[in-house]
Amino acid sequence: MSVTTTHPDYDAHLPEWEMMDDALEGERAIKAKENYLPKPAGMVEAEKLSGENRYLYEGYRERAQYEHWVRDSLRSMMGLVSRLQPEIELPARMQAMEQNATDDGFSLKQLFLRMVRQAVSHGRVPTVVNIDEQGQPYFATYRATNATNWKEATIEGRQDLVLAVFREFREKGDDVFSHDTEAVYRVYVLDDGVCFTEVQGSDGQIIEERRPLGTVATGGQVAKGLEFLPVIYCGSTDNAPAVDEVPLLTMARAAIKSYQLSADYFTSLHYTSHPQPWVSGLEADKPLSVTGPSAAWDLGPDGECGYLEFQGAGIDAVRRAMQDQKGAALEAGAKVMDMAGTESGEARKARQDDQHATLHTIVVTVAEAIEQGLRYIAEWIGENPDGVKFTVKPEFSTPVIDPAIAQQLLQAVMAGKISADAYWQYLILGKLPERSYDEEALHIENPGGVENGESE
Repeated sequence: MSVTTTHPDYDAHLPEWEMMDDALEGERAIKAKENYLPKPAGMVEAEKLSGENRYLYEGYRERAQYEHWVRDSLRSMMGLVSRLQPEIELPARMQAMEQNATDDGFSLKQLFLRMVRQAVSHGRVPTVVNIDEQGQPYFATYRATNATNWKEATIEGRQDLVLAVFREFREKGDDVFSHDTEAVYRVYVLDDGVCFTEVQGSDGQIIEERRPLGTVATGGQVAKGLEFLPVIYCGSTDNAPAVDEVPLLTMARAAIKSYQLSADYFTSLHYTSHPQPWVSGLEADKPLSVTGPSAAWDLGPDGECGYLEFQGAGIDAVRRAMQDQKGAALEAGAKVMDMAGTESGEARKARQDDQHATLHTIVVTVAEAIEQGLRYIAEWIGENPDGVKFTVKPEFSTPVIDPAIAQQLLQAVMAGKISADAYWQYLILGKLPERSYDEEALHIENPGGVENGESE
């Protein structure tokens, strides 16, 4: 076995992830792959006769229409999630992570949104926490298709992750203008109770030497090795390494089936509106001209002509099948679509509740994954993991601000009865913060200077 070996679950779910990539990219990606729109038998036979007949399939494909239900649904769901505000508590040495948490310098809130988006679209967000050369901790997330292998083992009666392999892409060559890349594989392995990492090429060549991870002492040596892999496989239902279901997969399949049906539907309409003229018995010396309002055919005494006209008897059945696929996409519970009055208010509410239930699970799972990563970092750098908190309450209802209550709260702030922070949270979230009387008193006495419930 080599570093390029893939996990059986990876192989089983790779087609689904690739389908989701194409579904989200849109019509261009869908039409670029023939497997989404198989050729009808007649077109296959026509191409066997001559490669020039490929224009038949190209016209068939171009007339098809791919609906962007998946992309629009994801955008709608992220609109709901973007209003959520994480509650974050970090030890002093990790405070900078709130605004600089990712390998490309974005905040914990942005990390949360990225991970929710990928959990909704692919059901899996492989995540690694690490410490850079300056000693700053950070999160790195990978696409589901780039977390190629993993392994669990029983250690002291518990199932622990002992291997994780990630495919990365690095620039190839020295041309600053080139975009060519080559694949390398970053490996994390638990060896004798300590986490080691290395980077290999596709051929097994060592690119970065194997080294232990852990608390670094003065002089750069590892004083205490990590006893776990700093890897979290955030999923759509839990954070175990096993692959979770893809929430929008049903919608993607319905969209692709609608695309296939639309090819037949629009091709049928095309043929219906373009009847094929025919002639027979035409004398050899009679030229055949084009048809039109200013042209006529001289067929001679024995000539006949007419039109082969496609009646389109099955068009309505295809149209109904397309509507069925749209209904199937709606039932996937991923997006509120305008049904032009054909959906009752109760049905719409039930569908929205289903959508929110899916989002509820994903938001909680992602928040737990980020909190677990922050706890890993705290333990790594010698801080107390219990001092870490990252929670998000999945409340998707639109905040309702009562002007009368807002006015009364403002008067209470001016009278010193509640804190300005509590008033501000009501204006933003439509509710007062959940904290004890003593904690609120600290906010009143020392506004802007309260940390973890204690005045500075």
